[in-house]
Amino acid sequence: MTFREKVILGLVGVAAVGAGLHYAFESFAKPDNLTKRKRIDHTALMTTVQVSLQKGELTDREERVLAAATAQWIRNPLREQPLVPANTKSAPQSPLPKYIGYIDTGLKVIAIIDGNDYRPGEPLLGGEFQLLSIYPDHIELLRRGASDPVDVPLEKPQITQQPQ
Repeated sequence: MTFREKVILGLVGVAAVGAGLHYAFESFAKPDNLTKRKRIDHTALMTTVQVSLQKGELTDREERVLAAATAQWIRNPLREQPLVPANTKSAPQSPLPKYIGYIDTGLKVIAIIDGNDYRPGEPLLGGEFQLLSIYPDHIELLRRGASDPVDVPLEKPQITQQPQ
């Protein structure tokens, strides 16, 4: 062990012994002060609060908190995109693609949408939608710039009987 390390350990030991003696003598010197504390009378404050509550007076801040508490929440409170007010007209959106069928090969699931095959995560033709999930009865698409997926149901084929 070097001389420097010995000096540091010696100083730490002296500090520990000094702190122990300080706390030991302090607790023996004044035991009365530890048990007796000055009590503050809060009755005047409690009566003024009770009187103001009985009157029903709300401060400006309390009124704003109550108004915000009764406001309707959005569907997803962690939404990243700002909500568009319902009264504003938005640009016309393109129609949803047609989910015609799916293929399950065991390793991969493939959806047939508008005559083309897609796997989860691929963008659809035109780039407005991205395929999120494939299910036998529906698919989930994510529109560009949106945070909530859109469900597209499987289209049932139209069976027409041919005359014999």
